[in-house]
Amino acid sequence: MNMKDLMWLRKTGEARWVLVPRLIAALPLTVFGAFHLTGMTPLMEIMERAGIPFPGVNYILAPVLLVVSGLSLGFGYHARLGAFVAMITMLVASYSKIVIEDWPGPMEPPLALPIVVLLASVAVLVSGAGKWSADLRAWKGE
Repeated sequence: MNMKDLMWLRKTGEARWVLVPRLIAALPLTVFGAFHLTGMTPLMEIMERAGIPFPGVNYILAPVLLVVSGLSLGFGYHARLGAFVAMITMLVASYSKIVIEDWPGPMEPPLALPIVVLLASVAVLVSGAGKWSADLRAWKGE
């Protein structure tokens, strides 16, 4: 399988509205991923309280995936892949928010945040990255 076979993942139309869900998902993903990477949030404690498996691996992997998927959605570069990764991480974030009774750290995000990011990611996964995206430029061959 070569890159041409996987090009359908980047297929997108010229819809302008997709920029809105892309940015709605990209900003919190990138910001919270950066917070987790820099230690501004107690990620290990959150994962332990929520019972997330492999906390040692996820402590490093999750923030990197958040930032990468956020940037992917923001630039519209392999946006469907970024949206898929974002959906998985937001399902875990929603689960954590639901099961943790006493949230650790100074900032407790509302449950609505991962749900909104999840829904925005679904929109991008279904429709593609839209008009102002690297995916459209690649699809057109520019």
